[in-house]
Amino acid sequence: MIVAPLTLALGLAAPAQAAPLTEQEILVIGRRLQAVSVNVGRDAKGRWQCGLTGSTGYPKLDDRLCRATTKCVQKGKSDDSAVRACVAKTKPGLIAELRKRAKGAK
Repeated sequence: MIVAPLTLALGLAAPAQAAPLTEQEILVIGRRLQAVSVNVGRDAKGRWQCGLTGSTGYPKLDDRLCRATTKCVQKGKSDDSAVRACVAKTKPGLIAELRKRAKGAK
């Protein structure tokens, strides 16, 4: 099982809320991610499983974090630093999309 604390702001959608995300809120989301560790492995039937030690408060962001980490492990990344580096490659695009959505909601 891989355990990788990830410090990436990977999410895209917030829980239902009327106000758009501010830049400060986006930074807070990123800090929340610093406290979350991702556990990826296979169950007895060979199905991929992902679990988080906490939550960002944004279920879709949590899902994206699991999916990105699982994809990296499936590609053969097996140690924490390799998984972290793999997931980090998605950071710029995901943060840009999060900011775009935040501005578009105004």
